[in-house]
Amino acid sequence: MNDESNNNFSEYMINMSYHSDIGWSKPVIKPYAPITISPSAQCLHYGQTVFEDMIAFNDKNNFSIFKPYDHLNKFNHSLTRLEMPTIPVEPVINILIQLLNIDSSININEENSIYIRSFMYATESKLGVSKSEEYNFNIIVSTIPKQSGQTLPNAISLYVEHELVKSIRGDAGYTQFGGSFASQFLAQKQAEEKGYDNVLWLDGIEKKYIEEVSNKNIFFVINNEIVTPKLNGSIKPGIIRQTMIELANNLGYQVSEKEIAIEDIVLANDKGILSEVFCTDTLKAITPVNRISHLNNEIILNSNQRSRITQQLYKAYKDIQTGKAEDIFNWTLDVKQLNEVEA
Repeated sequence: MNDESNNNFSEYMINMSYHSDIGWSKPVIKPYAPITISPSAQCLHYGQTVFEDMIAFNDKNNFSIFKPYDHLNKFNHSLTRLEMPTIPVEPVINILIQLLNIDSSININEENSIYIRSFMYATESKLGVSKSEEYNFNIIVSTIPKQSGQTLPNAISLYVEHELVKSIRGDAGYTQFGGSFASQFLAQKQAEEKGYDNVLWLDGIEKKYIEEVSNKNIFFVINNEIVTPKLNGSIKPGIIRQTMIELANNLGYQVSEKEIAIEDIVLANDKGILSEVFCTDTLKAITPVNRISHLNNEIILNSNQRSRITQQLYKAYKDIQTGKAEDIFNWTLDVKQLNEVEA
């Protein structure tokens, strides 16, 4: 079945429930179907909702999940901040493997990747500002078109937001809390009305230092050095962000995690030493940036989409995922097809 974004969802999903008196139930595979909750369920009123994404890739007759333990540990980190019970990672991964093996509706071929969305929400039926004692956890999966070959996704343009803020240190903006994404929609709409694809967020206190791009982390290449904002309690600790840092180090590049003032980026561009900008996220891995608007400054970058370092990182990443290069980092978890296992 398809949603409005043409995601081809599988016929089955994973479900697990929690009650504070008994803990987690055993995870089960059940038909993909609408979820029924009480109108007074706390997730609808007080925002206890968290999600996390993963990707699985086809490799000839097999496929693998990319960094599932990292993703679910990050999911648990978000849950802890929202005072929600953490999930048992190993049983969840085991039943996810079962789902991917038995669900014939998942179209596994060299043209598709598998998008895995885990999410959890409070289900206790009561009104009153307090944490829930009951929760529901689900995983749904869908097939998505794979980026062809070693071709980078299309470059995007960024508008630097100076009025609204997304997150400050100490709040939950660094988590996968649903509200931290909804709070971006107004700025995103305004950026699009100005002709830009995404919002580049600054810190919430001084509105001076670069943080992230909507649901993406951001990197700059200055004088052949790769720099990215350091994690500071308000920036999401993206799994692909860390992946690119490790890949870049392995390829011999100098990588710095530090505070980056937007004015320093303008200055680097004026000096001609800002050569590449790219964003990272789970779905597209790397997305080049070709334009940044900051006050009266318009930074125009290489729109070729084949900037040397960006392209090199993307190729190294894709080669590991598709099995063309050895996974020396042990990032991928192979999922054997049932018919091969039984054979």
